[in-house]
Amino acid sequence: MDERRLAKEIELAATPEQVWRAISTPEGMSIWFVPHEDAAGELEADFGGGNTQAGRVLESEPGRRIVYGAPGPDGTAPMTFEFLVEGRAGGTTVLRLVQSGFFGDDWEAEYDGFGKGWDMFLHNLSEYFRYFPGLPVANIVATGFTSSPVEAVWRELIACLGADPALGERVRLAPAGLEPVEGVVDLRDRLLLGIRTEHGFHRFMADEPHHMVSSVQYFYGIQVDRETRTAAWQSWLDRLIAGDRK
Repeated sequence: MDERRLAKEIELAATPEQVWRAISTPEGMSIWFVPHEDAAGELEADFGGGNTQAGRVLESEPGRRIVYGAPGPDGTAPMTFEFLVEGRAGGTTVLRLVQSGFFGDDWEAEYDGFGKGWDMFLHNLSEYFRYFPGLPVANIVATGFTSSPVEAVWRELIACLGADPALGERVRLAPAGLEPVEGVVDLRDRLLLGIRTEHGFHRFMADEPHHMVSSVQYFYGIQVDRETRTAAWQSWLDRLIAGDRK
């Protein structure tokens, strides 16, 4: 298989020091990506539903560049993630991301899936600096895998949320057995719904290549019972995938 590269770039309303902390520490990565912890010198990312991924720092130029390495999709070929930080006049910072490594046989689907995922997470980082700068985060992540067509599961998810809003619309989602989600739609795509609330972000997404459906939530500056909320959302998602709306 050939090595492939995926590149992204975003300008952020933050200093290089702020952006560096967001990409070089477990606490910073948790703010905009998924929960990260330092596990015996490695960074362990929690993607929900028992799905974790460990990686380690391969190279680092503090304040400017960091490269993480993680096992590729086949468990052997390495995948790397390079972050580059560049300050700009006026107090903004450009963050560049280059993902390299070996992908599966369906390169176009993998590339599209990873690309859309990074677009969402980088949007989170931008919006964090805009609305919640400096606040700590509590993450809730739930993920389920399905053998059913992902598009059909996604339609069921939208139906169970009780609304199918457009970008920029104010909305109140009412998933059965869970607290309502109220806010503004700040992300919308065929298999993506993002809500910005008073205290953070709620992201619902589906990944066709990996047959996966997820909810990733970020609460900034408030106390949250992560264990209880995670279990509740995981149970809701599991029931939805199983076809049980109760």
